[in-house]
Amino acid sequence: MTEALRVVRPSGYLLTFTDWRQLPVTTDAVQCGGWVWRGLIAWDKSEGARAPHTGYFRHQCEYVVWATHGVTRKSAHGGPLPGCFRFPVRQADKFHLTGKPTALMRELVKVVPPGALIADPFMGSGTTGVAALMEGLRFVGNEHDRAIFAGARERIENHRNGHQHP
Repeated sequence: MTEALRVVRPSGYLLTFTDWRQLPVTTDAVQCGGWVWRGLIAWDKSEGARAPHTGYFRHQCEYVVWATHGVTRKSAHGGPLPGCFRFPVRQADKFHLTGKPTALMRELVKVVPPGALIADPFMGSGTTGVAALMEGLRFVGNEHDRAIFAGARERIENHRNGHQHP
């Protein structure tokens, strides 16, 4: 988190997904990294989300921990943005084990100003990159696994060339 803070401009945003199991450690890591923790955004995956078994609550929600690099400036391009999103996971739009819906990522990237650069250090299948391009934003991403990186790169390039998936 400290390294992410180093490369993000003052007043820039951090948005990171977590589930209920890692929520406490994620928020602690964000704050220990020097970020100003601003809150949580809930992502309701809908009733199609995995239910472990009877007697348990459905694992229907993930959270986006959001923080800023210092002060938060008033937006000149819109807002306030929703604090909760409801987007089901659709297999046709899931390209990674922990893949997020493109529609959800399109909503989340709207927090940054037009033309801004979005960096995703754990880009998985590149959904953030596709969403950024769809919203007219610039994107740079990293992925540790070479095969997953190659797939993300191909997906982003296909989008750039007009061969979009959902």
